Order: sequence, then structure tokens, then C-alpha cells
Amino acid sequence: MKIALCQINPTLGAFTQNRQLILTHYKNALEDGADLVVFPELALTGYPPQDLIWEQPFIDQNNLELDQISIQSTIPLIIGFIREEDGRYYNSAALCQNGRVDQTYDKILLPTYDVFDEDRYFTAGENIGMWPVQINGETFQLGIQICEDLWDTNYDRKISLEQKNAGADFIINISASPFHEGRLTERSDLIQSKIKDIQIPFYYCNLVGAQDELIFDGQSLAFNQYGENIGHGKAFTQELIMVDSIQDSLPLPICHREENIYKALVLGVSDYFCKTGHSEAVIGLSGGIDSALVACIAADALGRENVHGISLPSKYSSDHSLADAKQLAENLGIDYRILPIAETVQTMETSLTPFFMGKEPNVAEENIQARIRGNLLMALSNKFGWLVMSTGNKTEIALGYCTLYGDMSGGLSVISDLSKVDVYAVARYINKQESNRIPENTISKPPSAELAPDQVDPFDYDIVSPLVDKIIEDRMSIADLIKRGAQPELVKRIYHLIRINEYKRRQAAPGLRVSPKAFGIGRRLPIVNHFNGETNHE
Repeated sequence: MKIALCQINPTLGAFTQNRQLILTHYKNALEDGADLVVFPELALTGYPPQDLIWEQPFIDQNNLELDQISIQSTIPLIIGFIREEDGRYYNSAALCQNGRVDQTYDKILLPTYDVFDEDRYFTAGENIGMWPVQINGETFQLGIQICEDLWDTNYDRKISLEQKNAGADFIINISASPFHEGRLTERSDLIQSKIKDIQIPFYYCNLVGAQDELIFDGQSLAFNQYGENIGHGKAFTQELIMVDSIQDSLPLPICHREENIYKALVLGVSDYFCKTGHSEAVIGLSGGIDSALVACIAADALGRENVHGISLPSKYSSDHSLADAKQLAENLGIDYRILPIAETVQTMETSLTPFFMGKEPNVAEENIQARIRGNLLMALSNKFGWLVMSTGNKTEIALGYCTLYGDMSGGLSVISDLSKVDVYAVARYINKQESNRIPENTISKPPSAELAPDQVDPFDYDIVSPLVDKIIEDRMSIADLIKRGAQPELVKRIYHLIRINEYKRRQAAPGLRVSPKAFGIGRRLPIVNHFNGETNHE
């Protein structure tokens, strides 16, 4: 039996384009001798459709396109779509063959946590998916499931086991599973653990591409009844994976952490620009590590000819920062221009003198510089259609070490889910691939916003970044961190800064998710919040 797993990159709501993409892969699979062709979860609509599901023309078009695909089907084709019945909506799979929709299955387990909110939109199915399919004159019982149906640990129903007990000869899971660090290992370990119990082949077809903050990595998988890998898709690449059920086992791909993060961000940027109709980016190049990393990602995602680096020096900008920014632009081959801001800053400070007189300079004067830079970049964006890419990292955004309407301005926050420590790690990975692509001085010098004389960042990132990650991603409490040896006053200060800066994050540009817990739709905390993270025993 030859099964084609088509990990495609659909665009949400682009029904005609998605249908053509599906049919092209279907025809290619037929030419390659496939007996069964599989597409991911909601491949017809794109994932996640969110409130579009309540627009009737969206559902109607979904139905029309499914009919168009089914008419052209011969051998079995499995595809994700939205099924409507009596005013209820189902996240469903269709089996198309011989010119018609032959069977449908409704997803039973609906994830409602982190970035998922399916219980808001869909009704849960009740009946397990068991489809008889004819392949080469022989009838097989196919167990069909959709994404979360596999991740059944915290649910009462165990879908894979139910399908095995109902006589399934093999299982196919169609998914739209977003990427985060370590995700492939989680999926493969889970599938292999299922196979230990059910002892039948398992095929997993995952979406690839990006939708808003979510990045789908593909990496579809196929395992035989012994839990041996017999096929897998590439990461972050649209691909047709042809799997022969009797082929020899293959080693699972080795996941290099920084490489996967970098490729995920490149795909996230590429798709965000393409799917929103943008082609060119503008970045404020400070000579620092964050803007350097964003510029590298942009050059690889969009092509160096479509990236504009703007240096915006003030009177506090160091010579080495200007030199590093220029060297980076030359290394990347991107457009580089200098737009000084000192005179504009002076004009604003003069205007504010009657109000600031007698007050010591503080963050107000520093933020004037950041906001002027943000305004100038946005003006270039408006004039030339260049999308501003903001360059703040997760550690800084968590602690509020960023300027609202200044360096936070932009259409896409590229590394907002990357800690400062990981920014350096990914930068070093880049330079291993191409020596000194990011100037070595950019990596080795102390980080600084350069908004005041001799300024350096007020954090030891090697200590602070891991603590931020433990609070945000691992949800560790202040007490737990202190028990593990963290300095009590430092942990309390970090927790306090994270809490009081939620209002900034709500107004930030959308960011790309690469960790298990990013700032965005998967983390919802109130802006007005007086809980200090500690238990009061008084």
C-alpha cells in the first residue's frame, strides 16, 4: 500500500487557491502511484479559521470547494474541512473517491487550551472514524482521527484504542499542529507509545506554513506496526511524502534546536509577508544583536533586495554601533541608509523644556529617542509600503524594557518569543553556517539601548532570561524558584515587572510563536492585576 502524505501550505480563506493546491498534489500523488492520498486538518479552509466560521459565505464556499474536489477524485482522498449541520459546526475529515464525498468524520477531542479555542467554535463528534477503503482490490478498515484525537492523555476517551478495538487495520491522523521547540520529539514519542498498545501502522499528516503568530512545521510521520519510522516529511517545507507500508525503517531526523528555531522564524516571516500582500521590510539597525538577527531572518525570508536597514543614530550612538550596523548590511547585501535623529530629538526636548524644567533627566528623555525612531520607520513604511519589523526579544518584552510606540512599533514582532539567551544562541548558529555573517563585535559587546551616556542594559541576561522563561513558559511560582536557589528579591522584581507590563504587550505587534508559551493568543492575563505572585499567610 502506497500512502501519500501531502503536507501543504494553504492560506486561510483562499478557497480557490487552496483547492488548486490540493488538486495539484492529488494529481502528483496519482502519477507517483499512490493508493491513498492524505491532506491535513482543515486544509481546505486553512487553520485556525476562528470567527470566520460564523460568516455563512465562508462555510458555503468551504462546501462548494469540497464538492469540486470530490468530483475530481478517483482513488481515496482524505481532507480536512468544516461540516455544518443544524446550525452546529464540526472540525471534520472527508473521504472523497469515485467522484463523490463517500464518508465524513467529526473530530471528537476539541483542544481548548494555550493557542487552541476549538470548543468556542466546534461541536465535538461522538462516533469514532472507521472507514472501509478498497485498495488494490482488498478492503481495509481505516481509523481516521484529527489532531487532538491523538493527544488523549487528559481525556476520558482513548480514540486510538477505540479504533483498534473496532478493527482498524491502520490509523491516519490529519493535523494542524503548531511548532514549538521539541515538538517533533513529543509527537513521535506519543505515536510510538500508542503503537505499543495498538500494534497497527500509524500515519500522521501535518500542516506546514504560518498563520498569524502560529507556525506549522510539517514533519509528517509514518510508523509501521512495530513502531518503526518508515517515512517523514521535511521541516518547514511543503512536500508530498510517499510512504510504502512495506518499506524498511528509517532513522528519525535529528532536531538541531537553533536550526529549527531559525527555520521556523524564516518561514513565519515569509508567510506573513506573502499572505498579507507585503514584499519589502524595513528594520531599524542599531548595531545590536536583536536587530542583527531580525535582519538575517528577513534577508533569508524575503530576499536581500527586499530588506531595508535604517540606522537612526542619536548623540549617544557609539561609533562601533554605526560600524557594526553598516558591516551587517554589507554582509547581508541589504539596502542600508542613515537617518540621524539628533536634531529632531533636540527640537522635541526644546519644546518640552517649559514642562520638564527643574526635573532630572530620566526615561522620558530616553523614550523620546525611541519614539522618534519608531515614527520615522513608520513614515517610511507608509510612504513605500515597507512593513516595519520590530526587534524586541521575549526577555525585554516580558520585563517592559521596551518603548511603547517606539521600538515596539511595527507590523510584525519577529523574535518576541525568543529569550535574550536564545537570541545569542541563534546568532552563533548563523555564524557557524556563514562565518561572521553577524559581525563578531555585535555578539561580543555588552548589550545597550544607547539612550543615555555610557548606558548598558540593566540585566545580567544569563541569569534573568532563564528566570523569565521559568515564570512564563513553565509557570513556576516565586516560591518554587527561590527553593531552586534563585535570589528572592530578584525573582520578586522580575515577577513584578512581568505583571505590570501586560499593558505594553497588549499593544505590541503580533509575534511569531516558537516556544510552548508565547505572548499572544495562548497567554491571557488581565492588565489590571494586583496579584504579586506570593501567598499571604497572615
